[in-house]
Amino acid sequence: MAHIEIKKINGREYRYERLNYRIGAKVKHKNKYLGPVSPIRARRKSSGRKSSVFVRQLNEKEEQDLIQKQKDPKAFVRDRAKIFLLSADGKTPKQIAEQLKRDYARTLKIINNFNKHGFDVLTPGKITGRPRRITSEQEKDIVETALKTPNEVNLPYNNWTCRLLALWFEQKHKQKISDERVRELLIKNKVTFTVPKHRLMKADAALREAFKKS
Repeated sequence: MAHIEIKKINGREYRYERLNYRIGAKVKHKNKYLGPVSPIRARRKSSGRKSSVFVRQLNEKEEQDLIQKQKDPKAFVRDRAKIFLLSADGKTPKQIAEQLKRDYARTLKIINNFNKHGFDVLTPGKITGRPRRITSEQEKDIVETALKTPNEVNLPYNNWTCRLLALWFEQKHKQKISDERVRELLIKNKVTFTVPKHRLMKADAALREAFKKS
C-alpha cells in the first residue's frame, strides 16, 4: 500500500511516496522522493530593476544531493550546500549572506562558481580560481614599463600607481594581476614611485625687506 507523506527539512516541505509492503511477518517501508511541496525558484517577475544572481535550475537529483550534503561532516560542503539551496529557493546573494552571516562578495562568488563548474565547487581545492603565474619575461616587462612614464606607453597619466600598472598589464597580456602582486614585484626589483611635491619659492631678500617696511 502506498501513500504520500510530507517531510519538513530545514524549514522547507518535501513530498515523498511511502510504500508499505510485507515480507513474511515483517512490514517494510520504501520512500520515493517526489520533490518540494512549493515549486522551487518561484520568483517574482522583475519590476524593471536589474535582476540578482541565482544558481542555475536544479533537477530533482541535484536538489536531493544538496539536501543530503547539508549533513556532510565537512563544514565547507555544508555551507555551500545551504547557499545553493537558499539561492535555488529564490533568495538573493545579499539575503543569503545576511541569513548565514557570510561575506556578500564571497557568497556571490560561490554562486557564480557553481553556475560555471557545477558540483566540483563542493570539492575543496578542485576549483581554486588561482591566476596563472607571471613569467620572468612578463615580470621584466612590468619593471621596464614602471621605469618609463605612462605617456611613453600611450596612457594619459603623469605618474604610475600599482593599480594603473596592473590595468596596463591586464590590457597588454590578457591576464589578471593584483595591485599587491605588482607592488611586490617592484619592491623585489627595487623600483619605487616618487610623487612630486610642490615647494614654495623663497622670496627675494630685497622684496622681503620692502614687505617688512610696508
